[in-house]
Parts: sequence; structure tokens; C-alpha cells
Amino acid sequence: MNSKSVSFSKLVKEVDEILSKMHSKSSDGEPIQPGSDHWNETRDRLMKVHVGGETRFMTYPMNWSLSEHLMVDELNSRPDVHPMHVKLKTEL
Repeated sequence: MNSKSVSFSKLVKEVDEILSKMHSKSSDGEPIQPGSDHWNETRDRLMKVHVGGETRFMTYPMNWSLSEHLMVDELNSRPDVHPMHVKLKTEL
């Protein structure tokens, strides 16, 4: 990255950490999908990522739609992409 912004770097790092820890399958081996506990937990963690250090200046740039878009993109960017996740991407 060329940006020197500490806030932007922190945002990218936090989002990267959340997405990289996202599972593509549930404990029973099925692909995760919207509405599953893991899906909802990951989406909610993304929406809690904020920019700014002081309480009155915090901004939460991730909404529901952007969070889910990033999650689907993450799943589709992995080498072992599941056909169901490809279908989700076409539905966005």
C-alpha cells in the first residue's frame, strides 16, 4: 500500500484478520451460507470495525451489504471455492 494513513492501515488490517479467519464450511462439512451462525458472526464482526480513536469521532464504515459482499468475495477468492459460494456471488 502507498497510503501513509494509520487509520486506513488499521481498518485494512482488521478487515483482513476477520476475513482470513472466516471458515468456508460449517462443523458438519456444509458450505457456510447467509443465515448460519458463523456467517452472521463474521458479518457482525466486520460491521463493528471502526475508524477513529475517540468515542465521539468513531465511524463504522461497514454496513450489512458491504460486509456480505466482502465475505462472498473472500470465499470466491480461495482456491477451494464451493459451487454454492460461486452462486452467491452471482446473486449479489
